[in-house]
Amino acid sequence: MRPRKTSGYPSPVSTILFLLFFFLLFLPTSLLAEAETLVPLHVQRGTNLIRIARQYCTNPSDWKAIAGINKLSSPYIIYADSTLQVPLSILRTKKVSAKVISIKGAPLLVTGQKKTLRLHKGDIVLPGQTIITRDDEYVHLIYPDNKHSRIGPESKMLLVYLMRLADNNLQAEFFLDRGRMTNFIERKLKANEHFRTRTPMAITGIRGTEFRLKVEDEETNIVETLKGRVSLSASGKEVMIAKGQGSKVKKGKPPAPPHALPSRPKLPKLQDIYRTLPVIIAAPRQKNIRSMHIRISSDAKGLNTLAEQSTPPGENFSLSSLADGSYFLFFTGTDQQGFESLPAGPAVLHIRTNPGAPIISSPKNNHKFFKSTVKVRWLQSDQADHYSLQLATDPNFTHLIDKQQTTKDSYTTPALKPGNYFFRVQLVTGDGFHTLFSAPIAWEVMAQPKLGSLNTSSQGEDEGITLRWPAMADTAGYMIQIATDKACTDLITEDDNLKKPSYTINFQLVNGKYFVRIRSITKDGLKSPWTPPQVMTVEAKSSWLPHGIAVLGFIALAIIL
Repeated sequence: MRPRKTSGYPSPVSTILFLLFFFLLFLPTSLLAEAETLVPLHVQRGTNLIRIARQYCTNPSDWKAIAGINKLSSPYIIYADSTLQVPLSILRTKKVSAKVISIKGAPLLVTGQKKTLRLHKGDIVLPGQTIITRDDEYVHLIYPDNKHSRIGPESKMLLVYLMRLADNNLQAEFFLDRGRMTNFIERKLKANEHFRTRTPMAITGIRGTEFRLKVEDEETNIVETLKGRVSLSASGKEVMIAKGQGSKVKKGKPPAPPHALPSRPKLPKLQDIYRTLPVIIAAPRQKNIRSMHIRISSDAKGLNTLAEQSTPPGENFSLSSLADGSYFLFFTGTDQQGFESLPAGPAVLHIRTNPGAPIISSPKNNHKFFKSTVKVRWLQSDQADHYSLQLATDPNFTHLIDKQQTTKDSYTTPALKPGNYFFRVQLVTGDGFHTLFSAPIAWEVMAQPKLGSLNTSSQGEDEGITLRWPAMADTAGYMIQIATDKACTDLITEDDNLKKPSYTINFQLVNGKYFVRIRSITKDGLKSPWTPPQVMTVEAKSSWLPHGIAVLGFIALAIIL
């Protein structure tokens, strides 16, 4: 048999395998490192790639990787004050961490092992970990060299890396996937220090500044510079944003030109001390502003955020969950384009609700009294040095009839004329703090009923005696008692359902002295005290009939005998 003839060309399969092997073996460094994290490195005057690799990298030969990443070829020229991108994996670094210095709510920490933990004040956040906040939650982080970040509500932030390079300069990068983040740099960064933040749309880098970064939605983010300057890069374009300016980045597009932020709002006028919650503060009014924003902090620099609220201009902020103490308020306004002003403030807010206003225990509100003096009691407080009270004839306490201080928990009025009265009391502590006045109570002193002069005219056979007395206001009726004794225990008659201020005696009374007293009954059933008894004298009219009958009786008796 003739031997099978073989081709001198490799088969298609072997060709593909060979090319794949060759591609992987000689793949450019830049492509291999695309998935790596790149760190910006400042080029100093008089250096070169080899010196940079020796100073900053784990291996002197890493200059080749740097050259490949930055697309440098022989003779590998680099320029002073330029920036090289270096893979994090080849750098000699010292790891550092961020610390949670304040917190609100229960934000979450996702570790590098994808474990989800609750974040607490004092916790350490490491590179590769993600902070997630929900509605009305805040996290404030501090880094080495006194750098800070404030992460707002409904945000997700990844700490990509945080480290010191071989020259001890600090490098940090964050990825804000959604929400709001404010970064603070209290001193100008050195040439080889970087503190930058990425979003799905852009990269921000700073040089000694303070700026806000807000991911508005999946298509837009906004950068606003509060101090210094910010470089904003997207789609291969870069803009510099100065203090008081902002820029908006749309997905897939370069940053918009810098836009002037709205002017700071005017600070609202605050009370010296707020003694009750909620604290109501009117939002400043400002043209072309769609919403006003208030941020409450426990420190004057505004680093420790406790709460935030937004409301339309001219409407009210309502702060209901603050404990007694001093707070610092910062106000901003957001215009129709979504840009937020520089903060106005801090305005100092003082809250003291403890001790509270006294609580009056007696008498009941709107009670009626027939006595001229009234005793008022309130609950005693161990924080009271003394109490300050007011008694007035009007509910606005403009017409005071008594005003005094007392260390007691009660007060007895002077003798009061019939009429309406209003009373309130406040507590004063040893350090001079005045609480609000208590809820005022009112009462009415009723006029005492009076009989006046009694009609003591003689009583005829078919006539009665009618007693009359002055009518009283707000009275539903009267009661009357007629007795033979001053204590009115031996009653001749009694009537408790008189509708008019009069009573007629329709029966015959023997001549003599009688005692009469009355009391009034108010429309709500309150009975007044009895009036002092008055004497009514009854004398029968002279008539011959009784005497004649007596004489005839005497004569008849004499005849019989």
